[in-house]
Amino acid sequence: MKKSSIIVRFALLSVFWLALLLPAWYWAARWLAAPAVWLAGRCMQALFSWAQGWEQDGMTAVLHTLVQVRVPGAAGGQALGEISTDASYPTYGYGIALLWAMLLAARTPRWYLKGLLGSALLLPAQAWGICFHWLRNIVLLSGPEAQAYLHWPRWSYELVAYGYQFGFLMLTPLMPIFLWLMFNKRFVAALWLEASLDESTASGKYQWPMRGAK
Repeated sequence: MKKSSIIVRFALLSVFWLALLLPAWYWAARWLAAPAVWLAGRCMQALFSWAQGWEQDGMTAVLHTLVQVRVPGAAGGQALGEISTDASYPTYGYGIALLWAMLLAARTPRWYLKGLLGSALLLPAQAWGICFHWLRNIVLLSGPEAQAYLHWPRWSYELVAYGYQFGFLMLTPLMPIFLWLMFNKRFVAALWLEASLDESTASGKYQWPMRGAK
């Protein structure tokens, strides 16, 4: 058997299962989105008095706010309007498909129970991504009028930008991998052992026999 067979097989099976699960996940995304959208909306209303409410439109999470900006009005004039912003659930929810694909590829014992538990544990990360997507749209992309309405200090803009990047670049792709590692300690140990043996074999040198050896 070729070296690194476990790693290669796991990688190929992960891609295979992910290709099968992604269409099913996307089809069910409007229902899978509901808990994450609810959690994100509740967090926003609990933390910010200007968060008026939220709703789910298919796979899109919509936040309604009291933040006012000028918008085109009748007869070419301008009027004050309140911002409503949205975030796409699939941008932050694909980790469910990734987690299940890796569980199946590793032949994880009780994979279905761990998949359900992992899907629940991914909800805070999904809500984080949705919340900071909303905040980025309102605080950073809605212009000086929205910033004047909020009257936040300048350093808070950096926190919003960092929170958005952390959710998009770190939490969303890495959280399912972290959960998979937690659920598959024995399999990870086998991968580590095989990789270590391959490295030792590749870097090993021929040792001359000692004198007197038969």
